[in-house]
Amino acid sequence: MSIKINDNDLTADLQLERKTTEVFLNILQKEQEALIGGDIEPLETLPRDKAELVMQLAKMAKQRDQHLISRGLSPDRKGMEALLADSHDAETATAEWHELLHLAEAAQQLNQINGEIIATRLRHNQQALTVLQGATGTSPLYGPTGKTFTLKGGRQLGQV
Repeated sequence: MSIKINDNDLTADLQLERKTTEVFLNILQKEQEALIGGDIEPLETLPRDKAELVMQLAKMAKQRDQHLISRGLSPDRKGMEALLADSHDAETATAEWHELLHLAEAAQQLNQINGEIIATRLRHNQQALTVLQGATGTSPLYGPTGKTFTLKGGRQLGQV
């Protein structure tokens, strides 16, 4: 005989976590559009927004794990599946959980792609800088005060 868990908050908590993940995914998509389009302005605020959402999602995941542990379940997918199976609203809660997993996977992939775009742009910028420095025969150096200066033929030319 199975006793159904009367956990009214489970579905609501999963819905909130799913909605927060959707917002996070939307920010990642905006970030990617800005990176691809070379639009720097959104990139000034998006990292802060991302960090806030990551903290919220981590807090929600920790609360979910603590809830599982308090029920004597393991704080992982297997424990969550067991909790869902015994939930009074198993069908709706399970659908929310699976959608949350799908969105989390999409966010992880999009974040990885964005990281690769950033790395590629950084590499291109570094190569362009190297080419420009080579073309002028100068390279910036740091002096004892931390300010940059350039050398040409062993002579200091001035601050950059």
